[in-house]
Amino acid sequence: MVKDLLVIPIFIPHQGCPHVCIFCNQTRISGSSRLLITPEAVQHEVRRWLVRENAHGNLHSEVQVAFFGGSFTCLPVETQQGLLAAVQPFIARGEVNSIRCSTRPDCIDSQRLAVLKQAGVSTVELGVQSMDDEVLRRARRGHNAEDTRCAITLLKETGFTTGVQIMPGLPGETFESFMEGVKELTELGPDIARIYPLLVVEDSGLVSPWLLGDYQPLSLDTALDWCSVALSFFEKADVRVIRIGLQPAPSLEGSILAGPWHPAFGAMVESRRWFYYLENCLKPLKEGEWMDVTVSHRDISSVIGINKENRKRLDALGYAGRYRITADRSVAKGSFYAVCKQS
Repeated sequence: MVKDLLVIPIFIPHQGCPHVCIFCNQTRISGSSRLLITPEAVQHEVRRWLVRENAHGNLHSEVQVAFFGGSFTCLPVETQQGLLAAVQPFIARGEVNSIRCSTRPDCIDSQRLAVLKQAGVSTVELGVQSMDDEVLRRARRGHNAEDTRCAITLLKETGFTTGVQIMPGLPGETFESFMEGVKELTELGPDIARIYPLLVVEDSGLVSPWLLGDYQPLSLDTALDWCSVALSFFEKADVRVIRIGLQPAPSLEGSILAGPWHPAFGAMVESRRWFYYLENCLKPLKEGEWMDVTVSHRDISSVIGINKENRKRLDALGYAGRYRITADRSVAKGSFYAVCKQS
């Protein structure tokens, strides 16, 4: 029996999007080829998920219908209302608790939010991508950082759970400009965040610059570093990171031409963060000293790393035999303590 949040995804690829961003191919990314989602299709998908969960005996503390992929609030208001109305019978019967949607920062205003609020939408995620106006221009986003500032402020004032999606590795972006954006977002105070490193996907506007050598995506190793630092900044600001890296799907994996792709990217980022924690613990060691590090049993696989990657990196830095990592059930997940000892 499972008790947690169930998110029922409804993909609306490109619907409502007033621009085609340089990185975008929503059909490949979402795995959905349906370019027009009707209210009837929404109801069919919600029923399918509910029947499946009931058949497996799964219990959920909350069930949420989520409109992903397009720019929901950029749709004509009649279309928005039709899609939202399709969910209302499930909410009335207590089978669905709330609705989530993703959209653009420049498609947020009081009138649009009133439509969402009336229909039971509780969470709005913004495709921020960057807080650097030049990077946004080169990505053909069609909005600027000020749009994001205004949208987050209005969403929070109106009582919505507010999410942001960022995309490290956009053309023209540096680690410094990326982190400046992350820091500004933490100051704006969203509730949740997603981190999606940029990939070169078939039929996107990035293909030609990449082939010509005008754009070079982040390497996997560099992307892990960028994302691990961003993850730490978000979590220190009480912004919950709910996804790192795109969800693996056959349509996506078969269409990636370049970029930092790995099906376990999120786990690798968490492990990279632990590597830096351990390295910082070991740096002050003096001759004849070693470090006894105790972590939660729930973190031990991340601490050691995939294929013992963290151990190998620490040993290569000269710390072999100078540390011990122990798992303890009494230690809270995400926490650790380190004690320096004499050899």
